[in-house]
Amino acid sequence: MLKLYWLNSFIFCAFFLSSCGYTLISPYTGGKQHPISQGIYVCPIAEDSLGEVVAALSYELEKRCLRTRSQKSAADYLLKVLLFNETDENIGFTYTPKKSGEKTAKHFIVSNEGRLALSAKVQLIKNRSQEVLVEKCLRESVTFDFQPDLGTANAHQLALGQFEMHNEAIKSASHILYSKLAKTIVQQVYYDLF
Repeated sequence: MLKLYWLNSFIFCAFFLSSCGYTLISPYTGGKQHPISQGIYVCPIAEDSLGEVVAALSYELEKRCLRTRSQKSAADYLLKVLLFNETDENIGFTYTPKKSGEKTAKHFIVSNEGRLALSAKVQLIKNRSQEVLVEKCLRESVTFDFQPDLGTANAHQLALGQFEMHNEAIKSASHILYSKLAKTIVQQVYYDLF
């Protein structure tokens, strides 16, 4: 009876753990090695002076269990990214708000929503043979709202962070854009490679 209990417990745990993604036998054993066992080196990006895109790429690669390397010579693959065609366009508009004390409203249209977009040419290169495995051009964009700079908001409201002018809103949007672009790049590389 005790043996039957242990057998049932083992079978239950095996099914339960396998449904969570765990395996008792590694899928990389038996002479078969993971295609990226030594990792990927993310080459520095000239257009990314603060390293935000490189950091976002490294994060996304590690999230998919693809190891990154800090030295080019220690990696199996090189990931080269060229950023280009960054655009900032106004896509949302509104009428200027009426100032307190004005009798008639002005009918000027001002922008209050923008779209930031960025393109990337991506290459995944085998380090030893310099063979290009993946070569794609990708583009991502994000939309963001901002407070038009009309001089109608008082300093107290701005100090509390209730409004963001275009310059501050674009900084926040660019962080999101870099993360989104990095995620798209890594997904494309991952799906093309495997």
